[in-house]
Amino acid sequence: MISSSSKKGLLPAGLSDILYPDARIQAKTIENLLDVFSNYGYMRVKPPLVEYEDSLLSDGPGAVLKDSTFRIMDPLSQRMMALRSDVTAQISRIASTRLSHLPRPLRLSYSGDVLRVKGDSFNSERQKTQVGAELIGPKSELIDSEIILVCSQSLKSINIRNITVDLNLPFLRDLFLDGIENSLKEKINEAIDRKDSQTLKKLKFNNLDIILKFMECTGNYENGIKKLSELKLDGILLQAREYLLKVINIIKENDNSINISIDPLENRGFKYHTGLTFTIFSEMFKGEIVKGGSYNTLSGETATGCTIYTEKFNSSPVSYQQNDLVYIPYLNMMEADKVIKKGFGVVFGSNLKNNFDKEATELKCKYIWKNNTIVKLKY
Repeated sequence: MISSSSKKGLLPAGLSDILYPDARIQAKTIENLLDVFSNYGYMRVKPPLVEYEDSLLSDGPGAVLKDSTFRIMDPLSQRMMALRSDVTAQISRIASTRLSHLPRPLRLSYSGDVLRVKGDSFNSERQKTQVGAELIGPKSELIDSEIILVCSQSLKSINIRNITVDLNLPFLRDLFLDGIENSLKEKINEAIDRKDSQTLKKLKFNNLDIILKFMECTGNYENGIKKLSELKLDGILLQAREYLLKVINIIKENDNSINISIDPLENRGFKYHTGLTFTIFSEMFKGEIVKGGSYNTLSGETATGCTIYTEKFNSSPVSYQQNDLVYIPYLNMMEADKVIKKGFGVVFGSNLKNNFDKEATELKCKYIWKNNTIVKLKY
């Protein structure tokens, strides 16, 4: 039987407390990531957690986020409000309204928590902390490449290595399956998701051959690019391939340490994207750690962004050195400042029985402040 005190400690599914040292690691990680974006000219913004429903879930990225968004009633205005499930929709609003007067390309960065109705197959958490950057301006392979390269630099700043960028063209799937009845389209999509070419061949529909050819291009950089380059294409398909190849060349020219793979027909997790998309993985973590790509803002501008899922980094291998603690038996801010300036952390004593060494040990301090001197404790 669960006690009443234990019941009070229960949290809803998909929600959790972040405790020490994970909370500290996450805070340090976020600042490191944002510092890198700042170094490349991305201006930090901070949108609110809650907005009016008809604003947050209107045109642009917000239009496809309705099913993943919590709603509440505002007691003051009596209007429905929505808790953001993705910060990108808010960046789209800010760029299209309050910052519409600034010259393009416009570079913005952000961090903040989002809340979703349910988790996904890679992460069951419903509250996530997103860090990201958005580059709003004319559609260009330079803009798409910049986001990928700067995002990769930010990951390296927190010691994430063995990075793989998986590049996608999810709009091609919609193009190939246009006009196909929903029941058949569902079967086709399931087969493409599973990379099940045998099942696809049993389904009779237009564009089967070209879909199979694009599926064969899936894989690592060398193999995938070779097969993609050999395809005989024209029109929009030729444009899409040449654009993808240009982005890959720019990335390789600037950072040869980034591994590249391609999966042209991958569209999972790219609900509002309209152009090239990408997912970033690392051998250090299970599943994706970044998603991003091209989309249209609220005002119809082209933008490319990335979203980093920082909950992946709460514990090792991303870590930060905690300063050794010095126990000061009494409350004295001036003496504490002297200790902190020497590179230590400080814990003030609260033991009225003068049993200072014991309390210092219990509080995980390695040193004690005695006679204006830092003295190492004997455990």
